[in-house]
Amino acid sequence: MTVTPEKLRRHLLDTSAEVLCRDSGASLAQVAGAAGVSRTTLHRHYATRQALLRALAHDALDRVAAAVEGSVRVQGSTSEVFTAVAAALLPLADELRFLNLGAEVWDLPELVERWYDVAGPLEEVVRRAQAGGTLRTDLPRAWVVDVFTATVWAAADGIRDGRIARRDAVGLVVDTALHGTAARP
Repeated sequence: MTVTPEKLRRHLLDTSAEVLCRDSGASLAQVAGAAGVSRTTLHRHYATRQALLRALAHDALDRVAAAVEGSVRVQGSTSEVFTAVAAALLPLADELRFLNLGAEVWDLPELVERWYDVAGPLEEVVRRAQAGGTLRTDLPRAWVVDVFTATVWAAADGIRDGRIARRDAVGLVVDTALHGTAARP
């Protein structure tokens, strides 16, 4: 069976994300070994560690953006939209973990701008909810989105660590986000 270049690229990215989420300092040799390819094959696709990190970060942001864009179209209450977004993001736990590695990822200049682009549709959901009185208006929209996404990351970590049940995660995210940012009575 012949592996297409796209399937190999997808395999390398998926394996790299998995390895680097477990050990952010893993070498390219360790990534290649986990992927079942030679280091030369990995280097043919990603010449440097920085090139691999950049490709992983863009891939993760592509997946997160698609999940957000698809789920913010839900018609309904803020709770229903947040539920759709959380349900779409939680299966992307590896991507979320990879993006949360910190400076090694966020030092790539173009990624901060991409994150703001991804967060834009969520900020629009928050704007509408604030205008409708569902969410507090004294909090910046970006802060509400940051709190929501941090809660998604925390839920993904809780699932991975066995501290929360997968079936409870979406509800916990939405409940925490809405009650932590709900309009004051």
